Amino acid sequence: MRLMFSSGAGYSHLAPMLPLARAARKAGDEVAFVTGPEAVRYLENTGLQAVSVGRPSDPDAAASRWRRAREEMAGMTADERLSHLVAEFMVGLGAAARLDDMVEFVRDWQPDLVIANLAERAAVMAAGLVGVPYAMHAIGPPKAAATMERAWEVANGLVRQRGLDALPPRDAVPYLDFWPAGLSPADVAWEYPTRWPLQPAGVVPTPGPRPAVLDGLPYDRTVYVTLGTTHNARPGVLESMVAALRDEPVNVVATIGRDGDVSRFGEQPDHVRIEQFVPQAQVLPAVDAVVCHGGSATVLGALAHGVPVVVLPLATDHFEVAAQIQAAEAGLAVDSNDGILDAVQKVLAERSYRESAESLAAEIAEQPAPAAVVARLHDLEVSIR
Repeated sequence: MRLMFSSGAGYSHLAPMLPLARAARKAGDEVAFVTGPEAVRYLENTGLQAVSVGRPSDPDAAASRWRRAREEMAGMTADERLSHLVAEFMVGLGAAARLDDMVEFVRDWQPDLVIANLAERAAVMAAGLVGVPYAMHAIGPPKAAATMERAWEVANGLVRQRGLDALPPRDAVPYLDFWPAGLSPADVAWEYPTRWPLQPAGVVPTPGPRPAVLDGLPYDRTVYVTLGTTHNARPGVLESMVAALRDEPVNVVATIGRDGDVSRFGEQPDHVRIEQFVPQAQVLPAVDAVVCHGGSATVLGALAHGVPVVVLPLATDHFEVAAQIQAAEAGLAVDSNDGILDAVQKVLAERSYRESAESLAAEIAEQPAPAAVVARLHDLEVSIR
């Protein structure tokens, strides 16, 4: 079976798809992973065929687009902002710019199935234009059909320009969903209603070395602070998170990214440790709460270890994640750094938050592994034939 995976160029979008791509290759499938030129480096040493589509991003142009987006989204609700961002920027600008190159690759390589994700709608449109079936891979919580309606209007406009009346219906398209059902709201009409559960990448607890950053910490309880791989350089955010907890009698471990400047935090007491990078899976078994922005990898990692989460949402679907965490009582959402200390004190004091997180951990542990989902995709390909 020939499987084409496709992701936007952000590492946080590409990484969740790698376990399934590796499992497919191990099962004997021919796999090509299509992404932006700047992200090909993330595929080194994976054993996967890496394909670059589109032009490298221009930092100045990207900064200009973000300024424009912020201006256009001022005053919108969180759902409206996400809808606008996906439709007008991810699809109308990003996917549109690489669509013709994507179509050319799909026609030349002739995959049996395309596996795309939310951030790479060019692959979905290319599959429709060439007549190849596709599956959608989660990179965060599932999206409501109403939120994504405008994105589909833009996408259908782009394929009509290329001779296709409309993209095929989504009802039967498999949505490979690593988001725990216990977090997803009930009674929502989803963009992709056919859910195939999939265990998220690398979050289930496994034995491993205890990182040195945890040695010699003075307090009984530890809080892990992180902004993941995309937002860790946002000025002042991590600094304010750490400052909010600095005088609390808890250990604080913060990771700031491989290129982060530890000196920007100034001198810290012994119970506060600032590190560039520590594998999340090594830190989480030893912590009692996580403070983060709501990135899916961080949230899923915490919940898979039964650790409650305090979320300060920053962008895109972080607000959605924060609301779901709070509704599931697996943590708390705050709207500014001023609320972090109170929220951390509450999730540490009330056992119910830990119990809710542990319930979600049990659900994550039961989700099918990538190899099982690959076998299911093989059955799908046979039924399509």
